[in-house]
Amino acid sequence: MNEEPEYGPKANAFKTLVSKIYLHRLPSYGNKIFYGLGFLALTSLVLLIISGSVLAFMGQDWWLHDPVGIYARSVHLWSVQAFIAILILHILVGFFTSGYRPPRRMVWVFGAAIFALVVFQTEFGYGLRGDFSSQFRAVSGADFWNGARLGYWINPLSHLQEFALHVAIIPLSILGLFVLHYILIHAYGISKPLKKETPYRMVDANHRIMWTRGAFLAAAILVLAFFFHSPYVPVSTIADSAKADASLVSSTLTDEYARTSDTATYLDSIDPYAFDTRTVYVVAPYEALSGATEATTSDAMIAALMPAVENGTYEAYLDRADPAPYTYSLRFLSDMGVLEERAGTLGFATDQWGMAKDENGHYLNALPPGSWWMTPLGVLNSSFNLLNNDNGDEIAAYTFAIILLLFIVFPYVPILNRLPELFPFGGWIQRDKSLSEGGGDASDHVTPPPL
Repeated sequence: MNEEPEYGPKANAFKTLVSKIYLHRLPSYGNKIFYGLGFLALTSLVLLIISGSVLAFMGQDWWLHDPVGIYARSVHLWSVQAFIAILILHILVGFFTSGYRPPRRMVWVFGAAIFALVVFQTEFGYGLRGDFSSQFRAVSGADFWNGARLGYWINPLSHLQEFALHVAIIPLSILGLFVLHYILIHAYGISKPLKKETPYRMVDANHRIMWTRGAFLAAAILVLAFFFHSPYVPVSTIADSAKADASLVSSTLTDEYARTSDTATYLDSIDPYAFDTRTVYVVAPYEALSGATEATTSDAMIAALMPAVENGTYEAYLDRADPAPYTYSLRFLSDMGVLEERAGTLGFATDQWGMAKDENGHYLNALPPGSWWMTPLGVLNSSFNLLNNDNGDEIAAYTFAIILLLFIVFPYVPILNRLPELFPFGGWIQRDKSLSEGGGDASDHVTPPPL
């Protein structure tokens, strides 16, 4: 019978907590970096939480224009890059070593759910940056969620909703899943070799090297953020569009009044923009900004609005009147076509695989890279020509959902969950050189029991 250790009056509470959290004994291959990826992911997550908290506290103007704020924003971006890259490597190690075998299947499920949430989390984060990328990604993201029939509940055009999702709802969900994930790892220990006849040694966990790797990663992120800043392209505004081409704004207002614009006729599995474009974009602003209440022609109202459009008062009114800012103004910019045109010029329109890029127009051959983890969505769009399909957003959303679901429940899918047995990487990852060369303490040699 195991007895609980006794703690004297000089026991250090912090050391006691850390001791309870640590894994103390593990197979010798568990000290390899492959099995330290979870801690490196946690290191990246801590940097994300710290930098994100500072950004949220200081505000958008600070992180866009203040040199320290730009650096903090860059640390946040590089932490995201590291977090996702490490999560992918962590998942690949679990896959190739069949680390999800019973009773560890829920370890995979919780980890895969974390990764799925992180992918969505990054997109909502891009929507909050306050630059042109935010605008274009918000409009494109809204099309995706509308195609998935979830646009009534998830609206990337709403800054307030994106803030709630990115800063509170999804991070708390990720932290909760992480706790569950680690509790099971702590209970089951490091996964044993796939082949039952493979011997291994039980050794003490090397916590020093674990912390050293974490410190090196944190330093690398901080250095990269100093030299390679997060890209920034100023937002598009209705006022700038009016100064460049007043006739484009005037004709768009005419379409809004006639209820023939893209927003007025929008249908993408659902019709999420239930507001009346005539009232929102013409009648209400005319009455509010001109003080007039008597009926007049549409041309007269639009002509009266143009000075307010050009000096920015019109867009400011739309944002104030919008119950979900900045849905009205972003939809108007989208109706003019200026967002898509500018994205194409910058090299990250949807048909240019923009979901995998940043405002530098690149995702792998530039620093910092874009959201390269979204490349499969670009492949899906291109392979099935979804951009020219009236149901393209719906097909992409459901295909993406099916792939994510299969990924999460992978350990429970017969035949599919035996795929790792076709690859030799698991043996290489778990190889103990000291045993293969005849070294090691024979008393520590273990042959795994049947699972």
